Amino acid sequence: MKKVILALLVLIGFANAQINWVPYNQAFEKAKKENKIVFIYIYSPSCHYCDIMDFNVFESKRVEELLNKHFIPVKLRKCSNEGIEVRKKYGFVGTPMFYFLNPDGSKIKTIFGAWEEKDFVKILNYFASGSYKEMTMDEYFMKQK
Repeated sequence: MKKVILALLVLIGFANAQINWVPYNQAFEKAKKENKIVFIYIYSPSCHYCDIMDFNVFESKRVEELLNKHFIPVKLRKCSNEGIEVRKKYGFVGTPMFYFLNPDGSKIKTIFGAWEEKDFVKILNYFASGSYKEMTMDEYFMKQK
């Protein structure tokens, strides 16, 4: 049984292999060196909306390119030690949950819910472009129409 579970975990990891997920314990040091935003995705294996994000959004080449180029992406299971730490530190509503953090660990913004690929690309561009420093996300979305 343990071998089956291990094999499934390996396969799940390969399903999203194109995004360069970074271990949580390395993310902030890497973000400081590369001057990038830390993007943390909290998921639950039993979450239908997390499955939508994993298979419809994180499989997108546009999302992959944005995350790998402009962010230090971290994927954490909700009930892992790191997932619990992040939830306690930055707040939590439910899964899927997305945290955008400065390299020093300070929170920029937290976003909850499943998104369509085109809208998630807009969210990532909002942060990647630095627009979050000048306007709200609503203002940014209105300008993108």
